[in-house]
Formats: sequence, C-alpha cells, structure tokens
Amino acid sequence: MIRVLAIAVAITSVVIAATFIARAASLASPQRPADAKVLLVPAGAPIPLLEESYGDSDMTPYAVAPPGGVIVQPGTVRVPQPKAPAGPRKVGIQVGHWKLDEVPDELTRLVVQTGTTWNGVKEVDVNLDVAQRVGALLKAKGVAVDIFGAAVPAGYVADAFIALHADGDGTGENSGFKMAHNARRGPFEDRLLQTVREEYAKSTKMDYDGLHVTRSMLGYFVYNWSRYQHAVSPYTPGTILEMGYLSNDDDRAILVDHSDAVAAGIANGLLRFLNETPRDQIFGKELVVPQLPLRSPNPSAP
Repeated sequence: MIRVLAIAVAITSVVIAATFIARAASLASPQRPADAKVLLVPAGAPIPLLEESYGDSDMTPYAVAPPGGVIVQPGTVRVPQPKAPAGPRKVGIQVGHWKLDEVPDELTRLVVQTGTTWNGVKEVDVNLDVAQRVGALLKAKGVAVDIFGAAVPAGYVADAFIALHADGDGTGENSGFKMAHNARRGPFEDRLLQTVREEYAKSTKMDYDGLHVTRSMLGYFVYNWSRYQHAVSPYTPGTILEMGYLSNDDDRAILVDHSDAVAAGIANGLLRFLNETPRDQIFGKELVVPQLPLRSPNPSAP
C-alpha cells in the first residue's frame, strides 16, 4: 500500500513539474505548437523568412508582427482577425506631413519630410483643409470619421482608410493625381482605389498620372504592417492619394480654389466603396499572405 502511494505521489510530482514547464514555455517568444511547422509570432516579434533589403536604412532590418501577432506556416503568414468596428461605418483619414512632432521613435525619419511648398502654398495646409472637408461630408452621411496626422494608432481598424498628399515635381510640368496601395494586405484595396479614382476624376476633371506612381507610394509606411507597428491593420482597406501637383498651376488652382470639388470626389469614392463593400465581407475571413521577401522603401512620405 505504501509503495502504491509512493508511486502515486511520484506521478503527481512529474505531472505538476511538466505543467510548470509547459506554462513557462508558453511565455517564450515566438511559440512553436505541437506542429513543428507552425510558429506563433507575438506582436512586435520578428517574422522569420520575411527579411528584406532596405539599403542604407538604419531602421530595424526585419519584418515584425502587427498587434495580435501572426501565425507562420510554410509559405504563408496568417493574420488573426481583429475585432471589427461596432456601430456606424468608420473611415480613417491621414493628413500627410501633419503633426510630425508626434511620430513614434520608429518613424523619426519622417520629421524632416515636411512636404512640398509652391508659390507660398504648403502641402500640409492643403492636405488638412481637404481632409476636414471630406470628414464633414462623410459625417453628414452618418459615417464615423477619425482624422490623423503622420502617426496612426498601431493596428488601427476601420472600414476604409485614405492618406492624403499633394505632390511637386520642381518644374511645373507634371500634372494629375495618382494613387497606390501596398502589398500583403486584404483583398479589398483594389476596389477602394478604383472607386476613389473614378469619383475623384469625375469631380475634379483631373487626369490620372499613373506614370509617376513611386516606390514610396507602393510601400507607404502607414500601410506597411509587416515593417512598422504604427500602421493600420492589414484588414483595413487603405490607399494613398496624391491629389495633384502643387507645382502645376492648373492642379494648384483646383486644390486651392476648388477644394470643395476635391473633397466631394474623395468622399463620394469612399461612400461608394462602403455601399458596395459590407463590413462582414471586410472582416469575415482570415487574412493569409505569402511568406515571401518583399523589398520596401525607407519610411518616407511621398
């Protein structure tokens, strides 16, 4: 009997010890579950095999997991679904080059990028004016609106997000507006870009300048969730809009003297996207992106 009790005590001790070891292991970062081919990467930790080349960048030289972490499997990265916004449809608007003094440490290189200026017109002032007009138009339609400067909350979640900028070429020759969205994001960004592009062209009568879409636009930091923590959620459909060239007399006249038409085009595009894209579509399916290297630029603002 005593021997049986001793064996039982020994078994219990082993179970308790194993439990403590398992709990301690669960606190490690990253975590590898029973399936050795699956890796759980918590927020802020490096995502393996997503290393990229950033030239002379002094920023952290690897991709990091967004808020909520990711699940890495051979060839893919799964991003768990965030909690969808509640209540009315929600849109985030970023004012390019605004509030640079509030950027987090990982984006300090943006501080010196104050935007273009032409004939006394500052880009940041145009961006802010249009953003506020767009926000007013959306709110009048019952849409909840957040307006941000250069810094956005980590993992920001909304039904749509747009970053507003104006360009300059130093010569006055280029004209028109241009748009882009990043890679490794949800499946609705093409639709968002297209609806805004169509409505903006209709309202402003501007031509589309697809020839001068830059790498900085394609890798815009606010959408580059695998590079920066202070980026919108990859589930949030997003695009960047260069509204026109301040260095071009005709474009500048539209942006400054006809800002109501500029704002109406943007708002109409966003509203159309919301009408055509239900919230349960945006947040209804887990996002899976390829586990492939993707070269991105330094965190520069177009």
